[in-house]
Amino acid sequence: MRPLLAALLLVPAVAFGQTLTLKVNGSTSTITGTGSTTTSTYAKNAASCNNTVAGNWVGTSLTTACTTLQVWLTVDTCGSAPSTTNTPADVVVYTAQVGAVAAGLTTDSFSFFFSALPGFGALTDGGTSASCGDAADFTDLLCAAVTLKDNTGACTSSAISASPVNMRYDNILPDPPVVTVTPLDSKLSVRLTASGSGSAVTDIQSFQLQYAAEPTDGGTPSYAPYGGVISVNNPNVTIPNLVNGENYLVVGYSVDEATNVSGPTTPAVVGQPVLTYGFYANYLNDGGQPAGCGAVGGGAPSALAFLSVLLLGVARRRG
Repeated sequence: MRPLLAALLLVPAVAFGQTLTLKVNGSTSTITGTGSTTTSTYAKNAASCNNTVAGNWVGTSLTTACTTLQVWLTVDTCGSAPSTTNTPADVVVYTAQVGAVAAGLTTDSFSFFFSALPGFGALTDGGTSASCGDAADFTDLLCAAVTLKDNTGACTSSAISASPVNMRYDNILPDPPVVTVTPLDSKLSVRLTASGSGSAVTDIQSFQLQYAAEPTDGGTPSYAPYGGVISVNNPNVTIPNLVNGENYLVVGYSVDEATNVSGPTTPAVVGQPVLTYGFYANYLNDGGQPAGCGAVGGGAPSALAFLSVLLLGVARRRG
C-alpha cells in the first residue's frame, strides 16, 4: 500500500480541480474555450482588421502556479507555453505574473488588434505573406496556460490549459444560394438553399432576399429587401402584397460566419403570383352560371337551387 500512497502524493496538482477558461467577446455573444475538448470559433472579415478583440481569462485553484500565466496567438498547436520556434512567431497578448496568480488572482482582461493574428505573416501558396484585407481564409489559435507545482513543491512540466479559441480570418465571399420560387395568390413562396458542399454549406449562417417587379421596358429593376434575417434553419419565406399576373425578380444572398455577404443569385429567379380559385369560382370556371331568381333563361340553374343541391348532398353524406 505504501508505494501506491506515494504515487498518489506525486500526482500533479492539476488533477485536483484546477480550471482555466478563455472568453472572447464577439459582436453578439460570448465565445468560450474551456478545459474540455470543445473549441469555439471567433470569425471576422477584413472589416475587423483595425478592430480590437477583447477577452478575459477565468481560473480556479491556481494558487500553486509556478510560472506566469500567458495568453497568446499561434499558427500551430497551443502546448503549455508560447513557442520560441514557430514561423511566424507566436504573439503573446497577456501575461499575469506568477506572484499575482499564486496570491489568488482568478480573472483578468486582455485585448489585441485583430490584425495581430500571426497568420498574416504566413506564406501563401504563391510565396507571399497575407495582409489584413486580402482575400484569404485561415485560422489561428488563441491559447492560455500556466504551470503548477506538484504536491512535492516542484515546478513540473504539467500545465493547466484552456481549450483554444479558433481565431478565423475569412475574407472570401460565399457562393449565392439556390432560390426556388412557388407562385401563390398575390404572394410568392421562396426557399433558399446554400449551394456547394462541405464547408461551403456549413459556413453559411443566414440568407438575405430582395425582389422587384420585372420592368416591361427592359429597364433596371428596383429591388426591395425582404425584411429581416432569414435563418438557415428556417429558409422558407413568403413575399406578400404582390400583383397577380405580374412577373417578379427574386435574388438571394448568402451570409457566412465571418459576415461576408455573397453576390446575388444569377440570373434572378422569375415568379408570377396567380389567382387561387375557391369552390364557387371553380364552379363558374367549369361552366356554371351565376344566375339568380330573376335571371333570364329557364335552363340555367339559380344560385339558390345550386346551394340547395349542395346542402342536400351534405345531408345525405351525414345520414
